[in-house]
Amino acid sequence: MMLRSIRPNKFNFIYFFLFLLLIIGCGNKREKHFSYNKLGYYFQLISFNSTASVYQAKNIAWLDVSFKTQSDSVFWDSRNNFNDNFFIEIDSSSKTNFLKNYISKLTVLDSAGLMIRTKDFFLQQFRSDKVPFFSAGDTVVKVDVKIRQILTPAEYKSRTVNLLRQETEQIEAYFNSPRDFEMARDTFGFYWVSKPKPSELPIIAYKNIVKLNYLGSYLNGRVFERSPDNFEISYGTPDQLIKGLNYVIKRLKKGQNAKIILPSRLAFGENGSSNGTIAPYTPLIYEIEIIDVKNE
Repeated sequence: MMLRSIRPNKFNFIYFFLFLLLIIGCGNKREKHFSYNKLGYYFQLISFNSTASVYQAKNIAWLDVSFKTQSDSVFWDSRNNFNDNFFIEIDSSSKTNFLKNYISKLTVLDSAGLMIRTKDFFLQQFRSDKVPFFSAGDTVVKVDVKIRQILTPAEYKSRTVNLLRQETEQIEAYFNSPRDFEMARDTFGFYWVSKPKPSELPIIAYKNIVKLNYLGSYLNGRVFERSPDNFEISYGTPDQLIKGLNYVIKRLKKGQNAKIILPSRLAFGENGSSNGTIAPYTPLIYEIEIIDVKNE
């Protein structure tokens, strides 16, 4: 009789203990403590490396970064959108880029979360004063960041040399043979995928009004940009087109079209595009059609 009375009490105690652990665990999961920075963003250190040395000014941080909506949907990440080449120069004095400012407080293998007001975020990270539809109803954008490595300027320069070599290899691999790769290279530095048909019309001159269409894509064929129909430019006027497209247009005439590859130095270079769509050291394909050419 005594054994029967002890067992239930023993099991009740075990069940109560497990229930208590569950309550404590759930409570800890719900607790998320963000601190406020006077510049106007919230931050939370998730994990840190206690053995790493303190950063040095002008060093460059190599980051894993993802940007999420308020409901935790990822809309941009450095691996898929930036070819795993997201670098930021460490600058503790930055007041116009909250991510750059907070990175200066971290070191190698540290990870953190930030919450940045939606309008501030898109203005700082993508240089856009327009909030896209997927964040239109959000008050903040969530940022998850981890420091993969901190590079000295010399180490970063060495890495860029490797990236340039990889870029050249990607372009060469697009062609059927090394000979085709060499034959495709124009003296301006871009590569012809398909050349225009011969034409007796005059070449495009400085200040001509050029009506054109173009389509931009990555080497894998994924489209990232399309010009408005019958897009017009004044040829030679700065900041209308990237450098490489100006070079290609110089080779074309009214009615001609072509397909070319621009190496990054003729496109968006070592920093990528300002809106975050083009990663650093990314070669691009453009298909161009010259619809009309007129004198100014």
